[in-house]
Amino acid sequence: MATTDKKTAVKVFTFLSDELRAGNGDILLPGSEQLSGVVKRYQVGGENRMHMHPTEDHTFYVLQGQGTFRLESDENEVVVNQYEGVFLPRGTNYWFTSTGDKTLIILRVGTETGSDRIIDGQLVKSHRTPESGKFIPARELPF
Repeated sequence: MATTDKKTAVKVFTFLSDELRAGNGDILLPGSEQLSGVVKRYQVGGENRMHMHPTEDHTFYVLQGQGTFRLESDENEVVVNQYEGVFLPRGTNYWFTSTGDKTLIILRVGTETGSDRIIDGQLVKSHRTPESGKFIPARELPF
């Protein structure tokens, strides 16, 4: 069995409290370079520019509301309702918007290192920082 130089700490956290459900913007969940989670919240709007992640598979799970995804072109539309999800393999062009009557709350799961994206032919580096989202406080376990 291979060992690593640095083991990632186990963390416990709450991510869908009433306070978080009421806001807008991204909530960054504890993760690692191989796994990241983001709770995305939209009263209106969404990720409304066609883009793709060339090195990242990722999945969106709708926890509340409804999102309409455009896949590969604006003409290919799929509606994703509460408790439904959509898997996007790396290289899939997409954008989405909130289209329900409630705040759209999505759990996005992917990789931190692969979250760079291409928009209008230009590489845009990942920007998951405290300035671009709120980090969930986590309690590290002592074992």
